[in-house]
Amino acid sequence: MEYRALFRSELKQEILLRLLKGEKRLSELKAELESTETTILHVLKEFEKLQLTIKSAGIYSLSSIGRIEAQICKECYRATEVIEKFKAFWLTHDVTSISGSLTLKMGSLQNATLIKTASSELGKVHETYLKMMANTKKVLGTSPIFHSDYLGAFKELLNQGGTIDLILTSEVLGRTLDNAVYTGDGELFQKFMNEGKLKIYLIDDLKIALTVTENLFSMGLFDLNGQYDYGMDLISQDPESIQWGEEVFQAYLKRARKVEL
Repeated sequence: MEYRALFRSELKQEILLRLLKGEKRLSELKAELESTETTILHVLKEFEKLQLTIKSAGIYSLSSIGRIEAQICKECYRATEVIEKFKAFWLTHDVTSISGSLTLKMGSLQNATLIKTASSELGKVHETYLKMMANTKKVLGTSPIFHSDYLGAFKELLNQGGTIDLILTSEVLGRTLDNAVYTGDGELFQKFMNEGKLKIYLIDDLKIALTVTENLFSMGLFDLNGQYDYGMDLISQDPESIQWGEEVFQAYLKRARKVEL
């Protein structure tokens, strides 16, 4: 058996994942898995030959290599669950905006929720987003789209002492500045930038709308026709999803250039 075979056998993955939680006897594995003792023992012998497991006094545990393999299996298993859970979302959207390394960590989105806007509920995604922004003190975001309502929410956050780091396209930045001038908030936004409360960065090949706060993760993507989809948003308040969102933001921040007004 070669290592790649692990990913083609559900039982082998399950045994690795069980042992990742702690050492076990054969009888314990049999009680936890829907398989026969003979089949489980056959897998354990294969694992021993590959030096993935160690047997001592009838107790099985993972070797150092086995622990690495088990962690890889765990991440792949979780990512596969997220792909299946939000299959309709992934199939109809451009996912090239998510780097390969972060794709492998998609299991972090297990507890996310897909918000959809039906024809009878126009604005549901937008309204849900604004509600979840309430009482926020810190925002990290990327935006290839412009919406004046978001500026109002950001202004309120900054006035209450919060901080915002935004990665925008040149077009969105231009529209944002025009709106600030039109509403008389130009000097106020300049003040926030001078104080370091508002930081703006530019990147033009942006195909993801991302918002990460201390208690919120929100992500929207472009559809396969190159149009931003205002009708679907993945959101979560799970700490693991928020951490994943921060990693996505940091990946884009490395490529962005800071704006000085």
